[in-house]
Amino acid sequence: MQQSSHGILDPDDAPAGFLAVLKSEVATADLGNICRACDWRSGCNGLEHRCMTYTVISRIDGRELKRQDGCSVVFKRRATPDEVPSG
Repeated sequence: MQQSSHGILDPDDAPAGFLAVLKSEVATADLGNICRACDWRSGCNGLEHRCMTYTVISRIDGRELKRQDGCSVVFKRRATPDEVPSG
């Protein structure tokens, strides 16, 4: 597992079909907004499946929303069996 200054990354704390990856692993000077590196961007509503380290309170139901690992991440699609190289 990857480790950040906040904790040990939980790659499975992600939407179905995606993995959490540390933002520091995908950030580049040319990228600009880090959200451009996230494959779940079109499904993001800012509440479900947190990518940021800080906690927010849901305006819908008052729940506390946070990443349990405390890591700042983007979500990348899981490889399908067809995409996994063999041997």
